[in-house]
Amino acid sequence: MDAFIQRATEVRMILPTLPILIMIGTFYSKSLWVMLGTIIVLSIFGSAIKSNRAMFLQMKTAPYIEAARSYGAPNLRIVFRYLVPKAIPLLIPSFVIMIPSLVFLEASLAYIGLGDPVLPTWGKVLQDASQSGALYKGFYYWVLEPAFLLMLTGVGFTAVGFALDRIFNPRLREI
Repeated sequence: MDAFIQRATEVRMILPTLPILIMIGTFYSKSLWVMLGTIIVLSIFGSAIKSNRAMFLQMKTAPYIEAARSYGAPNLRIVFRYLVPKAIPLLIPSFVIMIPSLVFLEASLAYIGLGDPVLPTWGKVLQDASQSGALYKGFYYWVLEPAFLLMLTGVGFTAVGFALDRIFNPRLREI
């Protein structure tokens, strides 16, 4: 099972996300929920799985895991009682830091016309501004406001992710 997951992850790391979503939006559906489901399915076998696997393999050899095995704890108890609580503080900041890339991905899909036409998104606002020639007519705020809000969202989630990493990761704490 481990070898299958590793090979699936390597294949997934070769395939770029944006062209896959463009193909799905062109041939199948432009629904935001279909795109979101595709992103979730693609991110299951993302590159983070390799670092998470290395982290779990390192924790698996810890002395407290060996002690739990010696008193006969079942594997599920070891995983949910010892491994997962040690991994969650390291996984949460990485998930929060990943949010801006998904926001930018949705904005880029909406900008090229593959977003949900019903939902107002920043990418759709940027697309409407570029199609109407807002920059040539002097309506800079049509482009600057959504672009600034996209950057602010990215910086905000990244700052929250770094703060959570500083809180949860004992190696980053100041003495």
